[in-house]
Amino acid sequence: MTTSDRAGDAPRRSYGIGEGGNCHAGAGDDSAPFALRASDQSSEAGPLGQLSPETLLRMLADAGVGIYATTRTGAYTYANHCFAQLLGFDTAEQLMAAGKRADAFYADPDDQAYVRELNDRGQSVQGRIVRVRRIDGATIWASEHANPIINRAGEVIGYFGSLADVTDLVETQQRLREAEVDYRRMFERASEGIYRSSPDGRQLRANPALCALNGYATEAEQLAAVTDIGREWYVDPTRRDTFREILARDGVVRDFESEVYRHATGERIWISENAYLVRDARGAPLFYEGTVRDITDRKQAEWEAKAALRRAENANRAKSEFLAHMSHELRTPLNAILGFADLLRTMQTTLSPEKLREYVEHIHASGSYLLDLINDILDLARIENDAFPLDLGAQDAQAAVVGAVAAVQPIAAERSIAISVDTAEVQGVQVHADRRALYQGLLNLLSNALKFSPDGGQVSLHAALSDLQGQDGQAVRFSVKDRGPGFPQKLLEKLGEPFLVEAGLTNVRPSGTGLGLAITKALAERMRGKLVAGNRPHGGACACIYIPRIDGKS
Repeated sequence: MTTSDRAGDAPRRSYGIGEGGNCHAGAGDDSAPFALRASDQSSEAGPLGQLSPETLLRMLADAGVGIYATTRTGAYTYANHCFAQLLGFDTAEQLMAAGKRADAFYADPDDQAYVRELNDRGQSVQGRIVRVRRIDGATIWASEHANPIINRAGEVIGYFGSLADVTDLVETQQRLREAEVDYRRMFERASEGIYRSSPDGRQLRANPALCALNGYATEAEQLAAVTDIGREWYVDPTRRDTFREILARDGVVRDFESEVYRHATGERIWISENAYLVRDARGAPLFYEGTVRDITDRKQAEWEAKAALRRAENANRAKSEFLAHMSHELRTPLNAILGFADLLRTMQTTLSPEKLREYVEHIHASGSYLLDLINDILDLARIENDAFPLDLGAQDAQAAVVGAVAAVQPIAAERSIAISVDTAEVQGVQVHADRRALYQGLLNLLSNALKFSPDGGQVSLHAALSDLQGQDGQAVRFSVKDRGPGFPQKLLEKLGEPFLVEAGLTNVRPSGTGLGLAITKALAERMRGKLVAGNRPHGGACACIYIPRIDGKS
């Protein structure tokens, strides 16, 4: 808000109030209804002296600014039409009838206190910007002129003045200041370089981001150092010529990528420019303004993307090999189902109830295995496409272990493999997991351990509290150990990668689909956990799932 207070700049003029509220000069005629004469007793009456009181009152009433007079207590003794409308009334009569005092219309009481303090000392206030509250509660900005009304005894008995609505002016000034602050803030805080340069290659302006990009601490330092942008900045000097040609032709250049030198150090980086040409009133070029963005990382990413494409092509070939390998895994349970179904069909009248139940169990187990295999394939596809829904919540760690062990117990019993379980440390402990995903992960680890264990061997599952392996918080570690051949080192380095069926990586272990660990790793990570695997010092493998604990330091 702009404030201009000019108190006592001009010779002081005093005004008196006659009977009935008439205003008159100290030595004048008290009978005039509204006669105004300066107390400096000019020898000439001047133009106003030729006007009747009625004319003067009409001039006040029709003035384009709000004019008022009040007693010292703030009661209005006069208000013209413009003043009433400025305060939200339809007419001056409505304002006078409302009985509102002047202090009711100051949004900030300090404004009134300041004006009254000067007036009470016999001084005028001119052009003070105040915030006015209208009768409807809305606020506006106004420029106030205020003067004391002094009686013949020299006492201040009231005030008169004017108000002009300057809301548009004040708000425009505020917007201009805000725009200036916004522009400077954007210029100084922008993460991209912002510049102004001359067509002949001189640097005219540079924001902090551009200075940092060029290795300079301040704008002054950079402007002093850069004398020819085309020769000193671009690795290929012809790029500046191309840049200028595009601007001359189109007036704007977008996403102009170039390799440049970091000016202070000579380091080579990649940048992208957007700029426009500023012309004078005659159309002659004045300067260029634009932005500079460091895209070195993006360029590096593009080069890496090409390498990733090659890896993807290799992975596609691995998928083809995987599908060929998978055909065997699908045929095995199907053959078992068909074989036992044929036995049931041909021997149903001679089979004992025990054998009948056994064959049905085999069919069920093979069907379950086949269903699990198909689910694995579908799950992996969904995980790869980020379409595997998880319902994360509190899951009992001990119950998850019991459920997974119960599912593989029949398979272990067939091969006389003992499964030892230790969950004492996690009794009553809950983990933040998806029930099905946690069960599937434990089931995959147990199934792998059984598959690669010799008949009569031993598999253990131990659940214990642990730190979350390289992350903040506490977790439950589910460790599955076997006494099989362990992981080949090459396989261990790529553990968890889907479609890992490379020659020589699985020939020391029984064949498998390569899906279980890939799915387990992906599910553990989606539950904010992780999969860790390795070989035991005295033989066998160990695979661990870490899942965040609830009510711990999670």
